[in-house]
Amino acid sequence: MKGLTPAANPAAESNRERWVAFVARDLADGLRGYEAAATVADRQDSLKRLYGALNSLQSRNQASRWVPSVELEAALNDLYNVPNLDISADVATVAPALSQNVVEPGPIYRKGYVSMVTPGPKTGFGLLPSDQGIAFVNSQMATSVTPIHDFQDQIARDRQGRRAAKLYHFTATSIDNSHISVTAVLTPNGLQLGPSYQHNVDAIISSFKQPGRGLGRFIASLLGFNQAKITQKVYEGAIPRMRENVVKEAAELGAERTAQAQAQQNARLAQYLLFGRDAAAFRNLILYRLVLRSRPENALIGGTLNWLGASEQTGADAPQPAKFAVPASGVSADLHLSSIMTSLTRGYLQSQAARSVENLVIVTKNAPPNSPPTAKADVRQNVDFPGYLKAVAETRGANDPKVMAIRVKRPARPPAFAADARGYLVALVDDFELEVPAPPQAAKGGLAGPPAQVYRVVSPRAELVISFRVTPQTQRAPVRLTGKIESFDPGPNAKVLAINEDESKAQPLTAFTSTIFLGIMKTRVQQNIDIPLSNLQLQGFAIREVSALDPSGWIRVNLVRTSASPAAGIQ
Repeated sequence: MKGLTPAANPAAESNRERWVAFVARDLADGLRGYEAAATVADRQDSLKRLYGALNSLQSRNQASRWVPSVELEAALNDLYNVPNLDISADVATVAPALSQNVVEPGPIYRKGYVSMVTPGPKTGFGLLPSDQGIAFVNSQMATSVTPIHDFQDQIARDRQGRRAAKLYHFTATSIDNSHISVTAVLTPNGLQLGPSYQHNVDAIISSFKQPGRGLGRFIASLLGFNQAKITQKVYEGAIPRMRENVVKEAAELGAERTAQAQAQQNARLAQYLLFGRDAAAFRNLILYRLVLRSRPENALIGGTLNWLGASEQTGADAPQPAKFAVPASGVSADLHLSSIMTSLTRGYLQSQAARSVENLVIVTKNAPPNSPPTAKADVRQNVDFPGYLKAVAETRGANDPKVMAIRVKRPARPPAFAADARGYLVALVDDFELEVPAPPQAAKGGLAGPPAQVYRVVSPRAELVISFRVTPQTQRAPVRLTGKIESFDPGPNAKVLAINEDESKAQPLTAFTSTIFLGIMKTRVQQNIDIPLSNLQLQGFAIREVSALDPSGWIRVNLVRTSASPAAGIQ
């Protein structure tokens, strides 16, 4: 890769420049290996070296930003560490959560006046085009009626209205038929609200004769100013100020209330959004490099999904394929499955719950095809070797080839996942160790090897290739995961050890016997997968379709809403 070769005279460079040159050399080696990789395993080894250098860059840049170093980090992220999750939800899907009333009924007490507000019909909801966040607008009609209890005093204080106030007592009630819109923008740093108003303000003004002012009213009527005329003049003089005040007070009240609502909503969102970090967290998951966008047709969420607090996690090493460029209807979730599985597996194995697990004993059962996974196998943790021998004896007593006990050791290093050119999922397991029951005749030993009740397969790296598909739920069947373990390759350095009663006295099988056993094991491992996912809870959604795994590692899951679930409104 051009531009990543260190300078010819590193000794003359500053410490910072020498460090970047060192990282650049490591990156160049990793890039060359990635481009020349002939197998999935080779590609993963090169990626591991690339990510190691990238993590070093990120740590250094957080401590001390230097433009060349920052540019190098950005270039590597754009190539081999792109976001691995892209979700689109169409407007019909998000409407139940985002479409809300913007007017609350009831009295409003403000500056000595009481306004009775009556909500009108909802006039609209829509998503707005925005690259700064998910933008949407809610609109509603409203009627506000406000008796002006001091209207007579206001007339009396006015120089032109003072004469009229001596002849008549005036009452006034303002009526505002308004159209209110609230624009909301949900960003990684919280929710922003902005109200706007269209007012249609009118007033009902009534007049009543003042006692003892008959002569004044008679003279006014001779001049053409009867009660109706004077009341109309008062209306004409008062309505401009009323309209101005309504607009001003509505703007002030709206700003106060939206600020309050914005603070309340952001307090709720703070449970998930990590303000200032462009990230969102939920339980053990975190979405880094969070990007929120919207178009009139859909809301879009993107980022890098990792395990919260875990180290050595990655993004996607390939962009979304062109066939995923257009979102599907409903909810369209595009996942770079291989990087997400790698990161989440690494994160889980670093968790406190997983660190306490040394091994798993899996006892398979001959259950009906439609049984849940718990009925097909019994899983036990941290079983010592005598306990495993006991489980082996119990399964042999069942005299059923589908019933057996295997013991898997927790690897010292977490596995990595990738996709091959066929669209199969590849699991690369370092420090692989698996124990399986030896054939009954092996207990006596002989030409096949020393006496053994258990064979232990040990490999620096094993490779498991899996094809799969997800079948959506029907009225008669739940969501199903079906597929096949296509191949199992323990690697060229794999060994098979024979263990009888004492695991400390394990003895290797001969190369010939090991080859025969591993060949039989590969055949036995190539089993069909058919697992009903009956416990999959999607809270108001159902899986419509799951695409085949693309060789780039991307897969699309298409969901549809099954009910107008009680999703809490964001506004």
